[in-house]
Amino acid sequence: MSVYIDINVIISFVDEADPNHGKALKLVNKLSRDRVASMLTLVELTSVYSRAGLENPLALALYSIEAVNARIADVDFNNVLKNAFTYAQKLKLRTFDLLHVVVASIAGCKGFATFDNEIIMKSKDIASNLGIEVVTET
Repeated sequence: MSVYIDINVIISFVDEADPNHGKALKLVNKLSRDRVASMLTLVELTSVYSRAGLENPLALALYSIEAVNARIADVDFNNVLKNAFTYAQKLKLRTFDLLHVVVASIAGCKGFATFDNEIIMKSKDIASNLGIEVVTET
């Protein structure tokens, strides 16, 4: 089963000082080997690392995705945006969260690994609308 890895899991995995680091290690290690990220993940990580004042944020973002053994899915973002209109009213997620779950769906993922409480709380809606199981570590 392909599993999309949310940015919060990736950051927690690579940042040993992150309070969720241990949970991220457990979660990532129990995921299937077919782990997926996206260009949206890459952009968002680059932005986070830039805002933190880290040097070479794009290289760090690529390293972070590689560290969790994820591949970057090749999806048409025009298609992602079109589909997001359909699911915006059904899922009522924040914009980036909505885009990430839609990317996961278009990429054929059946799992979505996250620590995001809003996504976790809407896991039943995500499963019924997109056929994606939200997975987390408590």
